[in-house]
Amino acid sequence: MALNASKHNPGLALRDDPRVNFSFLISDVSRQMRKTFDRKMMLLGLTRAQWHTLVHVLRMESPTQTELADVLDINRSSAGGLIDQLEKSGYIQRTADIDDRRVWRISATKLAEDRAKDIAAYAETLADEVFAEIPGKNLEHARQVLLTLRKNMNA
Repeated sequence: MALNASKHNPGLALRDDPRVNFSFLISDVSRQMRKTFDRKMMLLGLTRAQWHTLVHVLRMESPTQTELADVLDINRSSAGGLIDQLEKSGYIQRTADIDDRRVWRISATKLAEDRAKDIAAYAETLADEVFAEIPGKNLEHARQVLLTLRKNMNA
């Protein structure tokens, strides 16, 4: 049923539209996965914002504060606050950019690299639980659907 299928009862159209139901399901599953992972990361003393930032620092290999803010989809000052917290906790360090003295690079410390193993282990355990009984071909199909949705929204 399309969204405009019921002019007299718009709630019915929203409830019965498989696109709307799928959209809400994506959001629910994503939220539940984050909450489950958050509980694991609290054992390492990391909030959601902190572990999310730290993972990006580890993946990006010494981003600038601006690059980190862009990938996190937050403003530069908010990224600065997260960087300050993680630096104070010993997870990251700021180093001067060799080509531009005005720019600071954000890099992972030895502590972060050691904890990255724990984070990866938690992520693997969660993935094993969440994706149990789902064949690889179904995951690939779901991935293609999500990529198409993203492409359509960016068009």
